[in-house]
Amino acid sequence: CRIEVRAESLATFVDPATGEPRVACGDGRRVSIYDPIAGGAALVMIDIGRNSAHALAVFKDPATGEPRLACGSDDGKVRIVDPVAGGEALLVIDGGGQLAVFKDPATGAP
Repeated sequence: CRIEVRAESLATFVDPATGEPRVACGDGRRVSIYDPIAGGAALVMIDIGRNSAHALAVFKDPATGEPRLACGSDDGKVRIVDPVAGGEALLVIDGGGQLAVFKDPATGAP
């Protein structure tokens, strides 16, 4: 499969409802979620406003177990969004826009 999109940042996750892989592509002012097996149009498009998404990281929400996507942008903010449903940011953190993912030494989970 080939997905043709200009991407500044990439992250992958598994859709919990289907078990299928997904690719998140930060391409300017939005993050688009694609099916890397089937290809085609974006399944979900998340608008992050006037800022460019230059860093992406996926993690599991410790409260729900659902995937979350952290989007670091050039306005110095990190937006936490639901990569499956899309919509508005669940949380906005003013922290420089930089991302780092660490693994829990006990479980290996990010």
